[in-house]
Order: sequence, then structure tokens, then C-alpha cells
Amino acid sequence: MPPAITCIMRSKIKKADGIELAVIWLKLLPLQLLQNTFMRKGLFYLTGALFGLVLTSCSNSLNVQAPYKNITVVYGLMDQNDATHYIRINKAYEGVGNAYTMAQVYDSIYYPANQISVQLQDVNSNGNVVQTITLVADSSIPVPAGTFSYPKQILYKTNAALNINDTYNLIVTNNHTHQVLTGSTTLLQDATFSSTVIGPPYFFFNFSNQYPTTIGWTSTVNARIYQLTFRFFYSEQTGSGKSEKSIDWVFATQTSPTIDGGFPMGYNITGYQFIQMANSMIPVEAGVQRTADSLRLIFTSGSDDFNTYIQLSQPSLGIDQDPPSFSDVKNGIGIYTSRHTQTLTKQLDPSLVDSLIADKQLNFVP
Repeated sequence: MPPAITCIMRSKIKKADGIELAVIWLKLLPLQLLQNTFMRKGLFYLTGALFGLVLTSCSNSLNVQAPYKNITVVYGLMDQNDATHYIRINKAYEGVGNAYTMAQVYDSIYYPANQISVQLQDVNSNGNVVQTITLVADSSIPVPAGTFSYPKQILYKTNAALNINDTYNLIVTNNHTHQVLTGSTTLLQDATFSSTVIGPPYFFFNFSNQYPTTIGWTSTVNARIYQLTFRFFYSEQTGSGKSEKSIDWVFATQTSPTIDGGFPMGYNITGYQFIQMANSMIPVEAGVQRTADSLRLIFTSGSDDFNTYIQLSQPSLGIDQDPPSFSDVKNGIGIYTSRHTQTLTKQLDPSLVDSLIADKQLNFVP
């Protein structure tokens, strides 16, 4: 299952006289920016817990529950490589009582059917709108049990192909209030990898710490943040049969000093690190025979806005436990921008396979 980005809803709660005001935010888990989480057809799953910041008022007479104001919350990352594009659109909520209880109520989070219209304007390089794409509501992908209402959720999707050279304007119209939320993003191009990545028929990692293998690339226009994951595929043979397995080797994110493109970047990797990774992630099991299959490079880039959003979502380590939040949409809150994923699958170099077999701890066989 391809990786993506974990999506977490954060609840920001202010409490006075037993009244809790909850404003729902879609937040990103920044520890592993673009990988090591699960995505289905480009959907970002809600896999995190609710974060609550509870502030107690100094005055017994203060009522923080202001008159209700409609606030639309958007989360969408566009990638031309996705076959289906999903945008999550929710509403903030407020009410008297426990915010966690209200979060379990479906109507607290989702707009009623037909209350909002969601469109993408495809704008070419000349500034002309070449098409308007209408997204349809979809509830086919369930939400796992947790803090928020489940299993049903509403996402807005389209199967339209996106043009790498165009700009895509998001328009969310509330058909009852006539309030319009807007956002805009360009798309990110493929990164160009070094010859050590695209040239050889195998993925090869030098076993010399002095001369590691460099997985190098050149930064692309409008991309700020990058992350590499290697997915190692292998099979297991037990008394009950054969099964296919995989593990993800996730690397730390890197940021480019420029979004103009052309900046050389890279990760240094050794064969010893690969063997250590396999030993740390694959369980030792008696009676299991394993066979190495292939290695998939999963390389993801994110826009400048995406990087800013993630940096401001980091947990605060200082006295100020209420860091600023970032939003790049108008007349709402949230994030609508671009990220781009490239993949390349090759067999492992025979020397890596031989090292796995020689290690013997994990019972790899030829």
C-alpha cells in the first residue's frame, strides 16, 4: 500500500463556566513527513489522536462562546500522479458540553448533502480557464474507530487528469450562506536523479563507510521539502504457505534553500545501514525462510506552503504551548497545496542479497 502523509485533527479547546469551544483543525504529523503512513487512492487517513489544549479562564463571568460563525476547514494535496484526487472538507463546530462528545456526532463535522459545491478551475499558462472540474461527494472509504465520528466520512473527489503546466484553483461554495472559500496551487515536477540511481539495473549500496552510495537528485521548481523511502519487498515461507511482506526504510526530510530548482541534494547510504535496518524491522522467527525480492524507491517532494505548514505543526518545546497555525486558503482554514511522489523499483544488488543470507539472523535463503 503506497505511503502518504498522516492527517491528524487537532482540537483547540478554551474552557469557561463549563462551556467548551472546539475548533477543528486538520494537522499533519510531522515526524515522518511524507512516508511511513497509509494512503488509499491518494486519501490521507485520519490515524492520529485528538490533541486538546485546555485553557481555564481567570474570570468566572467570561463566556468564550461567541455567536456561531461558519468556518470551513480544507485539507488537499494535489499530485498529477494520483489517479484519484481527494480533498477533505469539514466544518468547525461549537456547542455547550464536552467537545469530545460532540466530535462523535456526524453532523458536527460534515456538511449536509448538497450544502457545499466543490470545483477545481484548471488555468493554463496564459491565465485562461481551460476547464472547470466538479468534485463529487464520496463516502466509500470508512474512517477507523477513534475520537471522531466513524465509520462514515465524506470526501470530495475527481478522477480528472491534471496538467503539470497548469494552476488549479479550488473553489468551495456554501450554497446556503453563499460564502466562498478559495485556494490555488501549481503542481510539482519530477526530480532528476543522479546516474547512480537511474543507471544500474540493481539498487547498489557500497559497504564502505568512507565511500557511501549517494542517492542524489536536483531540486525542482516550487518544491521545498523532500523525503526518501525505500520499500523492501521479500517473501516468507512457513509451514502454512508463502506470503509477501514489505518494510519501509524512511529517511529524514531535507529542505532546499531555494524553490527555484537546480540545487544538488542527496542521501548517503551504505550496505551496512541496509542490513541494520532489515535486522531492526523484520522479526526473528524460527522455522521461517525468507527470500529477498526487490527494492522500491519512493521519493516525495512538497511545496513551500506544505513545508511551512509542517514546521508550524511541530510540537512546541518552549513555554508557549500555542504556536501559530498556518493556512493558505481564503475565507476558511487549512491547507491546499501540492506534493509529488515518484517511484522506481529495481532488484537488489547480488552483494546485498548475499549479505542478508550471510547474516543468518533473519533466515534469508538464495
